Amino acid sequence: MTRKRRTREETRELLLEAAVRVVIARSHRDLDGSANPLAGVRITDALEEVNRMLRDRDPDASEMTTGAVYNIWPNQEDFQHALLDKILADSATPEIDQVKATLDAGLSEGVDWRELVARCFGVDFDVSFEEPTMFLMLGMTALAPPARLVRLNQASNAQYVVETGEILRRILRHGNRRLAPGRSMADLVWAIEAIETGYLLHRRSYPEVTERKVGGYTVVQSAIIGLVEQFTVEAPDRGRSRSPR
Repeated sequence: MTRKRRTREETRELLLEAAVRVVIARSHRDLDGSANPLAGVRITDALEEVNRMLRDRDPDASEMTTGAVYNIWPNQEDFQHALLDKILADSATPEIDQVKATLDAGLSEGVDWRELVARCFGVDFDVSFEEPTMFLMLGMTALAPPARLVRLNQASNAQYVVETGEILRRILRHGNRRLAPGRSMADLVWAIEAIETGYLLHRRSYPEVTERKVGGYTVVQSAIIGLVEQFTVEAPDRGRSRSPR
């Protein structure tokens, strides 16, 4: 059988995926640790990881050569820029389909709007904590040049506000609430993300902080519910839609 030759883009993506795996391993101290794990990843590290992955899939697979790598990135700096771009782009817009499904289920049950907020936001900390690319994204966002962040994240951030804002609008309609004067939906979306991100980072050192519950809600959920209450007011009673979609 003739093996299909990888395109340049397929080779590039395979190498970057391997580089991310190396970064994650080092951030977990499975390999040599570093205060900035991204800075220590070399092109040759990515190549070594790619070849290990290829051998795991097929012991007879042909190994990728250094020539293929340097044909894409002539130097280490170009490779580092591409790796940073991949980490930021892959993590810019969180998965939102599960949140939409959770919202649909809650609306069908007719639960209180506060319960909807609790179910949709600040609940998957165990999942997020095990997702190292989230922490890589947060770290790189703090360190990357602002102009680069704007270029990479502008479109995805706009989409994030649109999709998350629509979820919040449905919750507010269900609870017969509206945004308070002077507040925008973007204000509310980013404020919620700030709470989630802050607690997520704090969890790395003090996991018990996000595990405590009072009145059935975690401290994260309680904080977000309180935030929504402060950013919104009761709307004129025009009758609540049974299917706020």
